[in-house]
This record gives sequence, C-alpha cells and structure tokens, in this order.
Amino acid sequence: MKWIPRLLIMTLLSAAVAIGLSHVLKLDESATVFSMNKPVTVTEANIVDVVSRMPLHLRIRRVEVSRSYVSIDLVAVTTTESRDTLQDVYEIPKSLFAASTNINQVLVRVLDASRGQDSGAQLLVAADARRDQASQGEGRLKPSGEAELQTYLDTYYRMTYTAIWRDRHGAKGEKL
Repeated sequence: MKWIPRLLIMTLLSAAVAIGLSHVLKLDESATVFSMNKPVTVTEANIVDVVSRMPLHLRIRRVEVSRSYVSIDLVAVTTTESRDTLQDVYEIPKSLFAASTNINQVLVRVLDASRGQDSGAQLLVAADARRDQASQGEGRLKPSGEAELQTYLDTYYRMTYTAIWRDRHGAKGEKL
C-alpha cells in the first residue's frame, strides 16, 4: 500500500521537471546560452559579430556591407601558406551565407602586404561567391585537402588568381 503514494509523488515530480524544462527553452533567445544561431539580416550594426565567429587564418583589412552583398579584404604575407589562404576564401562565404538571410553575394580579396606600406598591397586572389552557386555545393563534404579545396572553389565560386599567386605557389598556380 505504501507504493501508491510513492508512485504518485514520482509521477508529479517527473511532470514538474518536464514542464520546467519546456519553459527554459522559451527563455530569451538573445541570451548566448540559449541562442540557436538562426540566420539574421546582416547590416553594418552586426557585421562584426558575424565575422568574429569565423575561424580565419588571415588578418581582415576591410569589410564593406550592402543590402545584398559583403566585400572582405584579407591581408597575406609571403609566409602565408596557400592552404590557409584558400581555407579562408572557402570559409568566409560559407559562414556568411549560413548566418544571414539577406546576403546573396560575397566578394573576398586576398592582398599581398609583404611589399610594405609604401607601395600598397597587391591582389593575390579574388573570389566572387553567389548564394545560388554556393548552395549547389552544400551537400558535399567539407573539402579536406588543398587540391580538393581548390577544386571546390574553382567549381562553385568565380576565382581569379594573379601572376603573383602563381609565382609564389608554383605548379599549383599553373592549373589556375
């Protein structure tokens, strides 16, 4: 007979825990603990938050935001590996398209800053990524090697490689 009150208490306690947990999910989603990283409208007011979440190897020189596009300039030096450069060119559009609802085009330029401040930075690589083209490659696994990464970029983005890039990265640049 003592098991009926215990069963009733356990049932009520379980129901109370379930109701309490359901209310936790309804808390303010702007709190970082409960945020679901839903896509937002990217503007000048929140671009820093969006870009700061990206795992980049290169330094950001400039960011320009419009209603439907973002332009980002990165700075590379002679010691920058081509894999790191290509990884950043891959990661920026992927992250911006996933984090935004209004960005349909991402322009990425990688500039060579090894010549010093006096002569100005020269273009190494430029990418023009469009949401509709990039979405075709979403189902694929993340490119793992440098060759796979370069093939992905050449397939889904409009890539431009300069003579400086080809000179610096040798035979791989000839394919470009």
